[in-house]
Amino acid sequence: MIVFEQKDLFYKDYQWTIYNNYSPKISGKLDTTKLNTNEGFEVLYFINKLIDLWDFTKQESCIKIERILRERLPKSVMTQEDIATWVQINWKTISFTEKV
Repeated sequence: MIVFEQKDLFYKDYQWTIYNNYSPKISGKLDTTKLNTNEGFEVLYFINKLIDLWDFTKQESCIKIERILRERLPKSVMTQEDIATWVQINWKTISFTEKV
C-alpha cells in the first residue's frame, strides 16, 4: 500500500489547519463529516482513506482523486461518504488530458 503525502499533491495552494488527531475531518471512517477540498490535511486524509478502501497502488490514482475533488466534484456533494460514492460511480468516466 502506498501513502500519499503533502509533497505528492498536484495542487500546492491548500490551507493547512491543524486539527486534533481525533477530529472526524482527518481520522476514523468516512462519514457524514463535510470535506473541505481546500484543506490540505482533509484532502490527504480522504485520499489515503480511499487508497486503503480501494487498494490503490499507483500515485497517479491518488492525483486523479485530488483533481476530481478540485475540478469535477459537484458543489452539492459535500460529505466524505457522498464524495467517496460519487468518485467511485464516476471514476471510469473521468480523465484528464494533461499528465502528472
